Amino acid sequence: METTLPALAVQNLNLLTVEEIKAAYARSEPIIPIDPMLAHTELPLERTYYPLGFPLQVLTNSGEILDIAHESWHGFEPLFDMEPIRFQIGVTVGGSGDCPPSPSSRVREHLCSHVADKENFAISDAAAAFTLMWLAESTLAHRDYIRYFMLESGAMFHLAARYSIGIHAACVEFGGCGFLLCGDSGAGKSTFAYACARAGKTYVTDDASFLVIGRDDSLVVGNARQVRFRPSAEALFPELQGRRILQRAGAGKPSIELSTTPFAHLKTAFQSKARHMIFLNRQSGHAPELVPLPREVARAYIFQRGIGVPDIAALQVDAVERLLARGVYELYYDDLDWAIRRLDELAREGRACDGE
Repeated sequence: METTLPALAVQNLNLLTVEEIKAAYARSEPIIPIDPMLAHTELPLERTYYPLGFPLQVLTNSGEILDIAHESWHGFEPLFDMEPIRFQIGVTVGGSGDCPPSPSSRVREHLCSHVADKENFAISDAAAAFTLMWLAESTLAHRDYIRYFMLESGAMFHLAARYSIGIHAACVEFGGCGFLLCGDSGAGKSTFAYACARAGKTYVTDDASFLVIGRDDSLVVGNARQVRFRPSAEALFPELQGRRILQRAGAGKPSIELSTTPFAHLKTAFQSKARHMIFLNRQSGHAPELVPLPREVARAYIFQRGIGVPDIAALQVDAVERLLARGVYELYYDDLDWAIRRLDELAREGRACDGE
């Protein structure tokens, strides 16, 4: 790993006076323009990562930033041949030492501001596939904060704004048939997806699926390297018992994070071709069944989170309509084994319709 370079000093706005410039010129001294906004400072360390298969180039003055990015994105392989998203990340001296607050984000057209405080913020331009980020040196001590709230959030903005559309859904694959598992927070998406993986199905992601635009096969990509559970999932899966309960970067909901890497028996993939959207419904007292759900409900569920930059909105809408045309269902269940068997039947029905 490259040695971390000195953090950049934030300069003030004291420009040279005319007399100071004249005096330097008279002495044949070089007149070095100051750079109070750090617009021309060098960020000499560089590395390319592949979050969810998309290339992302990081330029920085801090080797620690590259270490943190590696924690988030190691293990991902390139899936898409395209110009990389560019992140320029400068680290400046000082800082309060405290973990910064959760950032406030605002989006308009192709721009996104992501501001924690005056020393820790990012500005992203989806049209240019570019993010400028500044962090205080003391913030480097809070690695999870940088991972979750700055690096990963910035990358997901670009993916959802220009290259895909984000869907609040888990994704699993049954014999080549991908299912998006949808529902409100707490609906059991992660639990159901992991139960499918334990039953021999292919796990793709737990609650963030990205439908790639500009294709006709409803390709979904996700993070198959981890599963996040609510603490109550300990009662269902013995391997979760005794694991530390975390808060995402100290600010998110309590959760148990499980890396899928050590579990060789679990089949994982970073992509799947989605065939159906399945809305999970664990209502007690309702007969277990799989019933069609109006496309209008699924469409509103997806688009209430917004769409990307204006010039790709039509591509996102087209990708969603292709997905909806493949089938939308609501799954009522109170028994995971029964629910998995029912989706197995649906997958077989789909393969039979395809002549497989």
